[in-house]
Amino acid sequence: KIPPFTYLDCFIGGDPVSLQFEVLRVFIIVIMATLEQLEEKVAELQRQNEMLSMENEMLADFLQRDADGSGMGDEADEAQSDMPNPGKKGPQARGGQKGQKRQMGLPTSLTLEEKFRIANQEVDALTKDIDQTKKTSEMNLDILRALMEETDIRIAEVKRDAYEFRRDIVVGAENPRTGKTMAEKVLKYMEDKLTQKDMLINKLLMKNQAYKLSIKKAEHALKTKQASGDDLQYIDFHQLQIENQQFVQRIEEANTELQDLKKRSGRTVKILNNMKKRLSGLTSEAKFLEDEIKERKAMLAKTEHDISKVVEERDIARKEHRKLRAQSRRTTEIPQIVDYVGTKAQEYTLEAQKKNWERKVELAETAAKRIRAALRNGTLTGSMGGSSMGA
Repeated sequence: KIPPFTYLDCFIGGDPVSLQFEVLRVFIIVIMATLEQLEEKVAELQRQNEMLSMENEMLADFLQRDADGSGMGDEADEAQSDMPNPGKKGPQARGGQKGQKRQMGLPTSLTLEEKFRIANQEVDALTKDIDQTKKTSEMNLDILRALMEETDIRIAEVKRDAYEFRRDIVVGAENPRTGKTMAEKVLKYMEDKLTQKDMLINKLLMKNQAYKLSIKKAEHALKTKQASGDDLQYIDFHQLQIENQQFVQRIEEANTELQDLKKRSGRTVKILNNMKKRLSGLTSEAKFLEDEIKERKAMLAKTEHDISKVVEERDIARKEHRKLRAQSRRTTEIPQIVDYVGTKAQEYTLEAQKKNWERKVELAETAAKRIRAALRNGTLTGSMGGSSMGA
């Protein structure tokens, strides 16, 4: 047998090897084009598979929500049982032509109206879930805000109680003489605090009773309105919404005013604490000044006593002086002041001369002692020289 390319070679008159390469090249191009088409088809099938998976998930959620319903729920169950599952293609393909013939008359997918209705119901259900979640979150936020406000109020009360305890007991109840805390003030402080707590409890009980009465009145009015058949209309509901908005705005304004009042009260408490500190400093300073005034008064009294005593002594000295002057006038033997001053000057001169002569005598005695010592040393040396010569 002659190969097929031989006939083509004889017809064309070319090289059989180059002809084989040309055929292979054409065959490879055809295969690559086929592969590109197959890849596009596979990608399209994957997209369709994803869409079907999303539709199946939505349908499963819808069936789970409306499991107890009738009508559309049964139709959806039948549709879901009749729809082909992309993940189970292998067993269906292996089932042969009999299974395909059994499913020829059954629907394999939902219509657009059914899909649209299921999607709308799912959207409504998700919207309801979102609204319910928002309401729950808002309630939780309101509870947390109330807890935070209560915590802030409690912290402020604890700080105020600690400050009052430090002011009234730690500092104010300390005995200045012994340095210990007085039990009477501690008991009085505790009794005052218990009285304040009892008053607060009674106040809260009265508020609670008033709120209970208002709730009972509102419930009675609601029951009366329901019994009379006076249901709320759209206009009434709209009016209630407007009133609710007005009340919410008033509540916000009241909260803003309350925040301002809290800030003002905080500043007032701060200023009050500063004034209390200043008052305590001024009180201690006033006490110190009172003690100093007492000391100065005692010194002033002593000085006045000394002055009166000196005045008395001055009067006595004046009287003595007058007596002496009178005596000096009567007698002429008393020396005059000029004679007394001259005598004193001569005494000072004689004292100075005496000191000079005593100094001179001391110097002369010192020189005499030196001369005597020198003479004794010369006598001894002369006696020692004569004895040596005789030898």
